This record gives sequence, structure tokens and C-alpha cells, in this order.
Amino acid sequence: MTPEEASRIMHEQGWFYKERTRYKSRTKYVYAKRRQGKIYTERYICPLSKLGNLTKEELIAKLTSRPPREAESRGS
Repeated sequence: MTPEEASRIMHEQGWFYKERTRYKSRTKYVYAKRRQGKIYTERYICPLSKLGNLTKEELIAKLTSRPPREAESRGS
């Protein structure tokens, strides 16, 4: 998958494509970002170098699953 394909899929799911770089290692990572009210939520997807191995189904699963902290707080 290319960054353009990932961006299109994220947009279809209501997310924006974002790349972040770690300061010391200069490694780029892919994140999805969306606004929920006044708060922006970011979700880690994968390192940019591994994006080619990611399938559409895996990307959608990462975008639709609840983060662990949110799942725990709703279960109580």
C-alpha cells in the first residue's frame, strides 16, 4: 500500500493521514488523526517502511478498533 492509498482509505473512514518523525532516529511513522468535538485523536498505524506490507483490511481494523484505555474505561 502506498501513502496515497492509505490516505484515501483513512479519509473514507473519517480519518486524516499523518506522518510523524522521531527526533533521534529520524524514523517516520504513520498515524491516523481525526477530530472528536474539540479534541483531536491520533491512532498509531505502523512505521512508514512497513506500510507496503499493510492490507486494506488491516488498516480498517486499526481505525475501527477501540484503543485499550478506552475499552477498559467503558467496561467498568
